[in-house]
Amino acid sequence: MKSNKKYHFVFKFAFLIVGLLTWTIPIFSWIAPNYTEISGEIGSTDFVTTIIIGLIGLVFILLFFAVKDKFAIVELGNQNVKIINGDEEKSVGWFDIDSLKQIQFVFPPLYSLKIKDSDETIWFNTEARFISINGFTIDTSDMGELIKKKKRELGI
Repeated sequence: MKSNKKYHFVFKFAFLIVGLLTWTIPIFSWIAPNYTEISGEIGSTDFVTTIIIGLIGLVFILLFFAVKDKFAIVELGNQNVKIINGDEEKSVGWFDIDSLKQIQFVFPPLYSLKIKDSDETIWFNTEARFISINGFTIDTSDMGELIKKKKRELGI
């Protein structure tokens, strides 16, 4: 069972896309002020609004650079866990996993994995089969069921 590649890229590049889209608002308002409406007013944004929107976009872009290397594609087997992060591929046994937790309020389900003897945290997703109740996400995918089974068996 392997992470869904589409959702992997959505999670990985979401902050960059939101940051760049946020930057387009003040840029477009300066290029075509007659086609821009903000707070009911037509025209270009004032300097303070441009700076605020630009800083919000910058925060999203900085978040992208801070977390982009944490996202990986994970392939789970009964004996091993294969972690594919860019060109790097690492295989570890289930006994080498220190913690494996689902991150709540994020869907499709996103998990945090930490390997023993490593400070690195890896985030990976499963398939988009889940139940969400008031933001709490219950993973119903095959990969989620295997994770629950292994956590119960190994006490992770």
